[in-house]
Amino acid sequence: MKAFVLKSHAEIGYMEKPWPTLEAEHGALLKPVLVSPCTSDVHTIWQGSPKKPNLTLGHECIAEVLETGRDVRDFRKGDIVAVSAITPDWDQPDVEENPAHAGHNFSAHSIGKSIDGAFQEAFYLPHADRNLAKIPEGLSLEDALMCVDVVQTGFTAVAEAGVRSGQTVVVMGIGAIGLAAIMGAKLSGAETIYAVGSRPDNVRIAEAMSDEHCHVEVLNYKALRASLPEGMHPLANSTGSPVVNYVLQKTGTKGADAVLICGGSDLSFPQAIDMVKYGTGVVSNVMYFGADTELQQKELAALQGASGEETEERGPEAKAPLPGLPRLNESIDAIMIPKFSIGRGMAGKTLKFSLSRGGRRNLEQVMKQIQEKHLHPSEFITERLTGLDAVEQGIYDMKNRKAIKIAVKI
Repeated sequence: MKAFVLKSHAEIGYMEKPWPTLEAEHGALLKPVLVSPCTSDVHTIWQGSPKKPNLTLGHECIAEVLETGRDVRDFRKGDIVAVSAITPDWDQPDVEENPAHAGHNFSAHSIGKSIDGAFQEAFYLPHADRNLAKIPEGLSLEDALMCVDVVQTGFTAVAEAGVRSGQTVVVMGIGAIGLAAIMGAKLSGAETIYAVGSRPDNVRIAEAMSDEHCHVEVLNYKALRASLPEGMHPLANSTGSPVVNYVLQKTGTKGADAVLICGGSDLSFPQAIDMVKYGTGVVSNVMYFGADTELQQKELAALQGASGEETEERGPEAKAPLPGLPRLNESIDAIMIPKFSIGRGMAGKTLKFSLSRGGRRNLEQVMKQIQEKHLHPSEFITERLTGLDAVEQGIYDMKNRKAIKIAVKI
């Protein structure tokens, strides 16, 4: 069968693979019906950690059930189902309290990451009863497709921040996940949402979400001009961002109740800390921070030197000066935390870094909310393609930001 694979780092293409087998009685074989190339696929290809050779990509999928194991109770051949992009390992004893990382780090981030994904003629998924989801009657397949990853992730940012009625929320990045976060924040009762972004199609969708119950204002960081409120210490805005200044102005210098980081750059993080409220503010991050591989190599060399090993770059001087006291590592691939805005460590601000919630229960809850509130995340789809052969184009179009989201009918 044909599969679209990651051959090696930054090398992708099609190849023939054997038909998948039913690996466990709790699993299912699935035929993709509708898929969506994702920026996470782009990260996996060009920025991610090493993967097994010829890994089939793809984790956003609506599928037809081809076969189920004997232990599967709720799904049968011919069912059209939503496949959760996050698939917890339900065999692990700690999975109920730690579904994203049960057993090992990122265990729930398996499909298209550690096991073959949906960009092939058929694929295997473990724990079908707990990782597949029934699509509510009346919900379109495109709306369901957007729920399997994008909406789950945006809603996770909202849930982790504990957004509630009457609050002011900042959404940084208005790609598909940021747009979903705006939806989720509105459903949670946010009164004011400042959405940070500049791409015209995204801005149009975000602004259309504003209504009499929740004011949504888009802040174009490229064009915005705003000064720090009078009397505030200049270090209150560590990056000089006009967005930070504007939010502090609009909130009477208090800051937002929650800042949801759904996109941007490494500077999004210190900016979020600068503009979130002291005492109760929450910064909720669901953005992928890409690695600086050159800096990580320097970091590794420094750490090897600190452990007493000589390195080609630094030689014997890299050894620790005293036993048990490693040399200060000045090369760290890191994001910044401004000391001033965390009150030198006592600001009472909460920082959260989350993989999307997933599994059947969460996905069905999300789709039910979308269906009952008559929301249509399918409006994020700005490009539609046909056939497995079109997946490669979709990957490059996502990489080059030619679409908000893409739907490929297989």
